[in-house]
Amino acid sequence: MDGLTVTEVVKNVVDIGITPVLLIIFIVFFIQRTKDDDSRVKKSNADAQKAIREREDTLLAESARREELIRQEAEKRENLIRKEAEKRESILMANQDRMLNSLDKITDSIAKIEQSLTKMESRHEQDIKELKNQMHSLEDKITDRKGGG
Repeated sequence: MDGLTVTEVVKNVVDIGITPVLLIIFIVFFIQRTKDDDSRVKKSNADAQKAIREREDTLLAESARREELIRQEAEKRENLIRKEAEKRESILMANQDRMLNSLDKITDSIAKIEQSLTKMESRHEQDIKELKNQMHSLEDKITDRKGGG
């Protein structure tokens, strides 16, 4: 009934009557309108689905961009932490080297002190021997004077 002309409508009104013709036109109109509504709903749904997909794609792209930024920031932080750790490690190693050098100097000083003490001890032993010898000699002299005197 898409191509229903005014002449055909008037002819049908005369042949059938106005109420059935109007009822048929009304039914055809609503069927046609329903088909149009269905196609509009389908088109609207398709448009909505397309918009939803575009929105999802946009959100996924934005999420991927954020994740990339987070990953880059994490790499920057990791590199910064690694550099800081390397710097601290080198400082610790330098301090340890200085401490080892100081310990070496202390060890050398202690060795020199030991040598000096050993020399002093041997000199004291010699001095003690000399004192003993002098005392024996004095005792001998005293004994000789008492005995000879």
